[in-house]
Amino acid sequence: MTRILAVCVLVAALVVPAALAADPAPADFKNAAKYCKAVRESKGVDAFQTQYGTNKNKKNAFGKCVSSTAKAKAEKREDSAETNAATAECKKQQAADAAAQDYKNLGQCVKSHKGGDDSD
Repeated sequence: MTRILAVCVLVAALVVPAALAADPAPADFKNAAKYCKAVRESKGVDAFQTQYGTNKNKKNAFGKCVSSTAKAKAEKREDSAETNAATAECKKQQAADAAAQDYKNLGQCVKSHKGGDDSD
């Protein structure tokens, strides 16, 4: 009886930390393939295929994960580059004509240059 109890405690001690482990974040990995491999290992193959697979047997899950993660990272980089360019343009504008302030602050200027609406 004590052996069964000891085995149950040991199994619970191993299973609970694995279940509570947080999913990896894309920002923690240099490329999408490494991120997807870590997600597949943390969730298990079946759960990973269910989440990312789109064909009948869900065997395309890894490729779909890599492609969607890479696209998301690229969009984030593009948005960051666009913001940096708009910020530089606004700072240049402010330096050139410091007396005439078209915007209340730098944030409004950047938002208008990125194409956002100015309805604050």
